[in-house]
Amino acid sequence: MTRNDILKNYEIINGMILSPGKFEGEMLYVPYYWDLFLNGGADSDNGKVLTFNVSDEDKVQFPELKKRNKVRLMEREDGFVVELKQGL
Repeated sequence: MTRNDILKNYEIINGMILSPGKFEGEMLYVPYYWDLFLNGGADSDNGKVLTFNVSDEDKVQFPELKKRNKVRLMEREDGFVVELKQGL
């Protein structure tokens, strides 16, 4: 999944997904990392929280991540995927 795929499939305003569904209210890179997880690409999975190391290639595709080293995601009981902010 690429940034262009996400932009084609979701309504995005100011980098946030507005389309109803699993990623509603999250930043546009969240589906990218969720897709990585589904394909075995999480750098860490403790059974609850998924951690991804942000690569230089990720930062090119998603400039929003230029100051980030990691993205942490969790799937809630209601099926929504949320990003856990730094320090949580």
